[in-house]
Amino acid sequence: MSDDHTHLGSDDPIGPAVARIIRYKANRMIGRAGFRPQDREDLEHDLVVRVLEQRHRFAPARGTWPAFVWRVVERAGNNVLRSRGRTKRATRPTKPVPESAPAPDRTEEAARTADLTRALEALPDDLRATVERVRTHGVTEAARFLKISRPTVYARLRKVRARPEWTGLEIYCDPR
Repeated sequence: MSDDHTHLGSDDPIGPAVARIIRYKANRMIGRAGFRPQDREDLEHDLVVRVLEQRHRFAPARGTWPAFVWRVVERAGNNVLRSRGRTKRATRPTKPVPESAPAPDRTEEAARTADLTRALEALPDDLRATVERVRTHGVTEAARFLKISRPTVYARLRKVRARPEWTGLEIYCDPR
């Protein structure tokens, strides 16, 4: 093994081995999180910049230069994909409601709330506690709070959804 595999070259830190690592990661990122083949060169450039920013952290006693570059490039690429994925899933801005638009119908919402209250009151205590906890905190927290297993929570929710007074209100006892 030559020295360029164990030490950072002072004149050219991005040698052929490092360039292959960066090219490999950029190629793997294409097609994910909206990256297209046209973005390959930009991705490679960003990864090179990240390697150069992190090169002061390289310690020859801990490993080889290519191994260090591999870790930096993998982490940097995964962080880019993760942040792009989050941006992609972000909610879209809503259009402003024009002033001439009619006011939302609150009577339907009030009727649904009253139906939900009546349906909750008709439930036995264990089912009511389960539904209320799942609605506010989710299945895992409900199971933890009620000291029951998650499958038991799901079974109770199925029982509630099967009741006739819950027709049309199933969304309020949906665990998702």
